[in-house]
Amino acid sequence: MAYRYPQRYVSFADLAVEMTADKNRALTVLKQLNQTIDWNPINRLLEQFYPIGKHEEGGKAYPPLLLFKCLLLQKWFQIPSDPDLESQINDRISFKSFLGLPMDQA
Repeated sequence: MAYRYPQRYVSFADLAVEMTADKNRALTVLKQLNQTIDWNPINRLLEQFYPIGKHEEGGKAYPPLLLFKCLLLQKWFQIPSDPDLESQINDRISFKSFLGLPMDQA
């Protein structure tokens, strides 16, 4: 099993979001957080204690930093459940941007 990294490319959806990004307060705040926090030490620590995804057999796992950021969003925005979090991630531009997920994919 390996990690499932989202394909990162610029789509028309990404360009449309960038045109109105300055008017989206949540997007602005989460972008600032992403730029301010050095995620590398956190990622190294998470990978050290997250054994899933280090083997080639089985399905691909989400990277631990992505899952950690999902938990942060869940706490910060008081999202009550994992299914609700998934729906919010698919619905909110600011969440997808914070997580580094492409805008045009679920």
